[in-house]
Amino acid sequence: MMDAGIPTGDHAQLVEWARRQQQLLTSISDFAASITRIRDYSDALQELVSRARLLIQSDMVYISLNGTDGSGYTSIVATDGVWNEEYRTLSMPLGAGVLGRVAKFGSAAQSADYGADSALVHDPNVDRIVAAEGVRAILGAPMRSEGQVIGALMAANRYPGSFNTEQFFIAQALANLAGVAIENSARLDALGAQITQLRLSEAEAREGLEAEQRLARIDEVLLSVMGRGGGFTELGEGMSRVMGREVQILDLTVRHDMRNAVAKIGDNERPLVVLSARADEPMTSTRGDGTPFTVMAATQDEAPVGAVMVDGEVDAQDEAILSRCARVLGVFLSAQNRELDAIVRRRRELIAQILAAGAGGLNIAVTNQLRELGIAEGEPFRIVVVDGSESSLGDFQHRIDLDFGLSLLYGEFDGQLVSIMPERAFARIREMFEARGARGWGGMLVGHSPALHMLEIVPEEYSLVLRVLDAARHSGHSRTLVSLDTYGAIGAFLTKVTIEPTKRAIVDTLGPLLDYDEEHGTDLADTASAYLDSAHSVAKTATMLHVHANTVRQRLDRLAKLLGDDWAEGQRGLDHHILLAANRLVGPYRGH
Repeated sequence: MMDAGIPTGDHAQLVEWARRQQQLLTSISDFAASITRIRDYSDALQELVSRARLLIQSDMVYISLNGTDGSGYTSIVATDGVWNEEYRTLSMPLGAGVLGRVAKFGSAAQSADYGADSALVHDPNVDRIVAAEGVRAILGAPMRSEGQVIGALMAANRYPGSFNTEQFFIAQALANLAGVAIENSARLDALGAQITQLRLSEAEAREGLEAEQRLARIDEVLLSVMGRGGGFTELGEGMSRVMGREVQILDLTVRHDMRNAVAKIGDNERPLVVLSARADEPMTSTRGDGTPFTVMAATQDEAPVGAVMVDGEVDAQDEAILSRCARVLGVFLSAQNRELDAIVRRRRELIAQILAAGAGGLNIAVTNQLRELGIAEGEPFRIVVVDGSESSLGDFQHRIDLDFGLSLLYGEFDGQLVSIMPERAFARIREMFEARGARGWGGMLVGHSPALHMLEIVPEEYSLVLRVLDAARHSGHSRTLVSLDTYGAIGAFLTKVTIEPTKRAIVDTLGPLLDYDEEHGTDLADTASAYLDSAHSVAKTATMLHVHANTVRQRLDRLAKLLGDDWAEGQRGLDHHILLAANRLVGPYRGH
């Protein structure tokens, strides 16, 4: 077990730790005010533990208050995420366990695995209740009122492992907030009177207070926008109201909020964003027409993820506001990306359910989710699989995010993007690839099914699309968009036959050739396909395979020895042509 405290390290680490503390504390200022306005004491504590569980990201959070009758116990009075009634009403001896230790000695503490922690004072009855709840890791922060420890705010997980420094910080900040919430109104009135006196007596103090209030309003803007599910436009408008002039938001992340427009970064702004991120302060420059502008970078892990920008120069007070705006933007982008990541994860799970649907079909919850995305029985839809390099897939994903936002169902499977989309969405995808002057995507292949109307055939059609992609990849297909139609009659043929008999025919007819390729690491099968595709032209075959004509002739001699001198003539030639094409579609040859 370890005590939480200020981290050790160089000055830069301490400054960064303090900055995170300030950001988290100011982000909950509006929440603190709302807690004090709740008249019912238990409602205020319940609101606190519910919010604390989300911020700490733990399985459960609870608050205990120390007894005032000298009994030597601290009792849990509010919980969120706790299952058992015994745990919700637990009274812990002061000094025992993590809770008792924090509540007695007033220092933050944690245990990575409570049951196995020999450094703790264990109470048998408490240990039984903790084990029944399944609790393993516990973190605690003391609550104080008027300088006295009055209880503890606790977070716990049902799996072992240490809590990190930020979770320690959040827990202590919220524990402090709980102590404030328990203060009486007389203390708040006295504090208000002191603030009023300071405003009247000191102009500098008044200006400082006004600046703090403006900073707090920036945090209120963040909480308001996130609470309403708003986007960049609402965030920018709120910042502009506090700044007293227009604030533009720059987003440097890959994903975009499709509900609202975001300012685009230009050549003038980009270097300033980098400089601002390095210096952690606003940067001012001038545009080509001589007008000044100021930029402040929003960072995550010291890397710029966005920026806020205003026209003109800024004074010291506005610099502080602009810096707070940038930190708020960083929090907003982080929260939005987490939300989008959660949506992406849920939709990938939805696709996985469709691809693995059993004989009983899909349940009503899945079909309802699909209907919300425009996919329903009887309405045309397609399966689309995108295969390519990591960078090309990233570019394509960014493009469909821009074009479709969150309305397109797709996910990543085995390094490929898999989408199930309505026919109208596929029409836009097809136009993007086949329009005159369409951009090249550098070796990316996009396989698609025909228009489908029944969800139950998706697994089978998905397997067929994968075979088409594999065949196109191995045959060096020149087009980006491929399907069974790409292979003409043989593609139509393979939609109507059973795969296993087709594989048997391939083995019976092409076995010697495919065995030879497998044993010697050659590509005679590709040579045979190219020779038949080029109407028996050695020159065209050489061009297709990027080899010398003499190499083609040598390979043709070997083919004649393996398949017979008439392997490319008449009916035998047609059989070989069809089965060579089929072999590319049905999957890799495994030999006899």
